[in-house]
Amino acid sequence: MTHTLRDKAASLRPPREVVLHTPSRRLPGRWHQRLPEPGSYYRLHVPSLGRVRDDGWAQGLCPFHDDHAPSLSVNLDGRRGGWICFAGCGKGDLVAFHMRLKGLSFREAVSDLVEGAL
Repeated sequence: MTHTLRDKAASLRPPREVVLHTPSRRLPGRWHQRLPEPGSYYRLHVPSLGRVRDDGWAQGLCPFHDDHAPSLSVNLDGRRGGWICFAGCGKGDLVAFHMRLKGLSFREAVSDLVEGAL
């Protein structure tokens, strides 16, 4: 009985992993429209959020660093819920804020927000 190189290579390969269930990689349908309102979201997650200025922005303590004076500005009027930390922590939209706050990937953050797990 002779073994070919192909037989030998096949015997050295690790067994294939069987995947019984592959989670969906798709984002929830119409997820943009299903995000929470920036005002209600940021009021829950930004300590000492101040009053909303005429331009829709409010300042509060940044949860990403040891903040003693309000250095975080959040947009409560816009649909995207923009934020910026003037101490250098970053900037982005509501999804980016949630990603950073909870340590989630983009897909996880969108799902978390859309399902209402604030």
